[in-house]
Amino acid sequence: MRIGLPLGVILLVLAAGAGILHTVPPVKGAVNPAAVFALPVTLGAWSGTDGISEWILPLDPSEQTSVRRTYRNGTHVAWISVSQFGVQNDEARRASINKIYPIQNVSLIEKLSLTVSLTGSPASPVTLPAVVVHQDLGRLLVTYWHQIGNDVYGGEYRYRLTLMRDLIFKRRADTLLVRIATSAAPGRPVADELAVLSDLATSVRAALSTEFRK
Repeated sequence: MRIGLPLGVILLVLAAGAGILHTVPPVKGAVNPAAVFALPVTLGAWSGTDGISEWILPLDPSEQTSVRRTYRNGTHVAWISVSQFGVQNDEARRASINKIYPIQNVSLIEKLSLTVSLTGSPASPVTLPAVVVHQDLGRLLVTYWHQIGNDVYGGEYRYRLTLMRDLIFKRRADTLLVRIATSAAPGRPVADELAVLSDLATSVRAALSTEFRK
């Protein structure tokens, strides 16, 4: 026997649902835009100038704000990008997983990991994703992390889970993407270049943390 709900009950449920949606606060940002510009022009012995080629660190059309700089320390060159992405519940604004490092005109991409003490304390290291990108012009090493507020996420799973939690319960969904790249000179061990990325990552993290403490 089929039992249907009275029309009045159905209308009441629909009205209650509409009321809840109406009272849910709008999604807001979790990241202070000023944090993007906290990336200093000088990082220890490294001096930076504005601009990075897209074949090194691709631009993402969804970036709301970004700082992109080329840093030099003697003969060493590194590239650092700090990008803010707006409300991530909007698919049109969502950061692309294909714009983090070059994938066009690339013969091979090797996935690695880089363990860094971003807080300055060896007792609390963070494992960041890293890749070696083989291009016609040579090898490019890239490491990166996502950041929500002052919290760093090296793993994609924890980052997405936290983003979803904040979206549902805190109604905030802005994020930062920090990328650091350097080239691997012929004959130089990849481990040496990873050490360069590790030192730069610690310096960049310290600069961004200073802005969040204000």
